[in-house]
Amino acid sequence: MTTNTRDQGKVSAPKAKVFISYSRKDMAFADRLDVALKARGFETLIDRTDIYAFEEWWKRVQVLIGQADTIVFVLSPDAVRPETVALKEVAYAASLNKSFAPIVFRSVDDKSVPEPLAKLNFIFFDDASRFDASADKLAEALRSDIGWIRRHTEFGEAARRWIDAGRAGGLLLHPPVLDQSEAWMAFRPSGAPSPSGETEAFIAASRKAEMASRRRSRILNVALYTMLVGIILGLVGWIKQDYLIAQWRWWRTDRPFLAANIWPYVLTPAAEQALKPDPNQSFRECAPKQQDKDYCPDMVVVPAGSFMMGSPATEQGHTKAEEPLHQVTIAKPFAVSKYELTFDEWDTCVDYGDCPQGISESGFGRGQQPVINVTWDDAQRYVAWLSKMTGKTYRLLSEAENEYATRAGTTTAYPWGNDIGKNNANCNGCGSKWDKRRVLEGKQTLLQSPQHRRVLPNLPR
Repeated sequence: MTTNTRDQGKVSAPKAKVFISYSRKDMAFADRLDVALKARGFETLIDRTDIYAFEEWWKRVQVLIGQADTIVFVLSPDAVRPETVALKEVAYAASLNKSFAPIVFRSVDDKSVPEPLAKLNFIFFDDASRFDASADKLAEALRSDIGWIRRHTEFGEAARRWIDAGRAGGLLLHPPVLDQSEAWMAFRPSGAPSPSGETEAFIAASRKAEMASRRRSRILNVALYTMLVGIILGLVGWIKQDYLIAQWRWWRTDRPFLAANIWPYVLTPAAEQALKPDPNQSFRECAPKQQDKDYCPDMVVVPAGSFMMGSPATEQGHTKAEEPLHQVTIAKPFAVSKYELTFDEWDTCVDYGDCPQGISESGFGRGQQPVINVTWDDAQRYVAWLSKMTGKTYRLLSEAENEYATRAGTTTAYPWGNDIGKNNANCNGCGSKWDKRRVLEGKQTLLQSPQHRRVLPNLPR
């Protein structure tokens, strides 16, 4: 089964936001640091350039600090003098449990360093000749656990809006974001700042409201179900019960548990950029196997490149549908499932309530066997569910992407040559021990690769 989907453009990951807190007497150094961090891929927030004319000064500073993922504090004797603006900024950021990155521009007395900073490791910029090396070290530190830190900023800002609006119920979190927020708190990296009390209260209030909403929905649905039982019994031959079944599975599914096994493992932008088009380097945006089950597909990277799509008229088995032979260019790398989707992976979506139940394995077995007997619409539901759970864009392969990935640089009818041969593949008439006996032995391997977009292979019929 193939789909002619249009290639989706690469979506740039949001830049990490850094607020620079400094003394006005260190402005020249702050300017240089601002330029250096921007050159290394960060978005800088600095009260000199980012506060608009006639805007209330301190209120705007609070907004910038709230939006920042990390506060870079430039230590100098002037910055730590009592009653300075810089110390006021540190105190406000600490009240939000923000992540700090203190750097030393000019030496200061240890006793004068603010308490939220004193317990942290410093990066030294006191040697102007080593500025670039120090900036590289700072950039590396700022990228550490940035995925978790960015969520800290996101949920913290949502909590502030909720509180400023008088704890309005309409601003509370709902699944799947609520499930992700709870998993985020449970999997805090070592050394990362704790969620603020406001954030914890916000998430707890969201879960309480969600549970109350579910109870009301259950009561209403049970009442409606009871009222309609007599009608259903009389019309059971032609009234579908899919909706009621889906609702029941939705109620009984342990949604926070599954979210906790997916969200912490979703790749950060830095981890994605580090992936290489190596068939031995794969990634899975969920927890490792548990109870011999996979929760999501194993993905690998396919590089950008060109290939001749179709087949020449002289190739054995050639059909008119494979004409004309033409060059296709895959402009950007992409991630693709290393194997065909298994029943274990499919059934995870079924257990969650987003994929249809009752898909038959036709007697070939489930578990690690490839999922079969699914339609194109079924496959679309699976990739939509995986996209929702990970927050990333998953889709089916296009026809060109499928041929490019499976060819893996070869130009022959089969990866090993122009003849099917014996025991080169598990298929009917291929000379393997599984001919006409089962779907596949193990999993069928594909090449693949990412860059902020992911595709899944064609699901077998």
